[in-house]
Amino acid sequence: MTQCSWLKQEFLIDGEWDGVSLDARFRHFKAGIGAGCSTLGDAFWITLGAVSLQLLPAATEQVQAMRATVAFESGLWIITHDLLEQEVSFLNTTTGLVETFPLVSEGGERSAGSYSVELMGIPVVETARGNVTLDSVMALCYLQQVHASHTVYGSANANDLAVTIEVCFNLLDEQAAKLKAQCTSAKRSASTAATALKKAREQRIADGLPVSTDLDADEARLAKDLDSANAEVRRLETELETHQALLAVRTSEQARVLQAAADAGAAADRAQQALAPLYEARGQARAALAQARQDARKHTHCPVCEQLLKQATGPGPACYLCQQPYAGHSQRQARKEERVAVAQAALAAVETNLKTGQQQAQQTIDLRTARAQAAHKAVGRTDAYRAAEITPREKAKSRATATAAETRAALAAVKDRRKELTRLNDLERRCEQAAAAAEQARLAWAMAEGDAQHVRERMAKDLSVIFAETVIPMAPDKIRSASIDPKTFMPKLNNRTPKQLARSAGMINIANNGLHLTFLKAACALPNVRLPRALWLDSPLDGLGGGREGALLVSRVLQAVTATADDDAQIVLATAYDLPPVAGALTTEHDSHHPVVPHARTAADDAL
Repeated sequence: MTQCSWLKQEFLIDGEWDGVSLDARFRHFKAGIGAGCSTLGDAFWITLGAVSLQLLPAATEQVQAMRATVAFESGLWIITHDLLEQEVSFLNTTTGLVETFPLVSEGGERSAGSYSVELMGIPVVETARGNVTLDSVMALCYLQQVHASHTVYGSANANDLAVTIEVCFNLLDEQAAKLKAQCTSAKRSASTAATALKKAREQRIADGLPVSTDLDADEARLAKDLDSANAEVRRLETELETHQALLAVRTSEQARVLQAAADAGAAADRAQQALAPLYEARGQARAALAQARQDARKHTHCPVCEQLLKQATGPGPACYLCQQPYAGHSQRQARKEERVAVAQAALAAVETNLKTGQQQAQQTIDLRTARAQAAHKAVGRTDAYRAAEITPREKAKSRATATAAETRAALAAVKDRRKELTRLNDLERRCEQAAAAAEQARLAWAMAEGDAQHVRERMAKDLSVIFAETVIPMAPDKIRSASIDPKTFMPKLNNRTPKQLARSAGMINIANNGLHLTFLKAACALPNVRLPRALWLDSPLDGLGGGREGALLVSRVLQAVTATADDDAQIVLATAYDLPPVAGALTTEHDSHHPVVPHARTAADDAL
């Protein structure tokens, strides 16, 4: 059960707040047409955030805002609805907490109505089948005059109402709902798989594709050929690895020989370069010897005229050129001859060194020639080995790889040709799996639905007992049996549905009054019922008929209503009839000149 007491409803008109008190366990507005009782009831629920109700144009022109004072389990709340801004603010007078929400949710934000439902202690549940909304909760707590003689539950959204009833009466089995959705999805999947399988089979027959055995034979043959080609590639790769290793050894030896040849060539070049100074020294020595010999040779002719020199006489040896006596001629000549000997010796030494250098240079040249020949032979052996052992195997490997690629392509082509057959097999398997899953989901949902249905039937039975005790005394001569349908939670009188009751005068009113009184009693008496222990009845007796029979029905309905009054519950009733004595009732009289909104303008064009 949910604690909820309606204390006051106020209106902001011409800048002034005023309204009417609702603070009584039985609040009776004795009023007729034009007193504004229907507007008051609608305004209260609109203040809380209901969106299915609309104020009359005359009221909309006067009212700028509305304010309701309500006591919930969480404290005393003042709820203000700004009609211009379309926002509702909630003030907890105990804690000072203020929350503001839009009337209509946009972008997934919480709405004012959902917050009001939460304050009532009712979970705001959203499912694929429907949602718990303030308007659907209102249909269980507010009987409007406009619907009292025509329909049960007013104009509430059927899907939202069904979910709200399940939540308020603790009937919502999320597991059963989930299993039902899974069952539906599994059935849909199984049907889709069966349709796809049927179409695939028809298309295969129309295309004349090969059967599975043909494709199996081709695939087995090509797979064997591919294995053989891959084995040949692997064998050649192994042989290539061995011969390439040997070739690497030979290549290394070849590089070493080539390096030695290069080193020998460099040494020969250096030896040749070293002979140049020796040749130069030999030339210089030969020039020096020639000069010495020239100096030591006697001149018999004049170097100018080339005539024979005449020999002169005198003491001492004469100069051979000028024939003049020269005492140091023999010593000078000896020195010249000595220089000739020295020059000859120097030339001989240079010749010896040159000969030695030439021998060494020749040796380096011979070594270079020998190493160049060895390098040429090494290169030839390496090229021959590559040509004899490596190149044929590389060509064979290329051919084997090409064969393997062709075989692989052929095998892929076979697999491509059997894709449709494979897809058909997959469709068959998926169809079987989907059918099995659908059957399992059906069984699981059937079991869960059975449990949930048992709970629903037990709740409907408890409500039926209360409903029968409430509604049969209203018309004992007309009603023999009364119950609540466990599937729809619609009332039945004499086993007749509301649609059938509509043909009987006053029976819809009796069913509506009895149903709403039943909900109020259930909120007070039954455990796990999440409904406010408050009920608003707006002129619910107007369709009971006239005359003595109508008056009798009105009297009995009023007795049932007043008998439902409880210390833990609240009833707000608007009717022009007098009430039987009710302890703790607060009655005020109103008419078109004294409306329930005290400061509303009462002119005909401005009447609420």
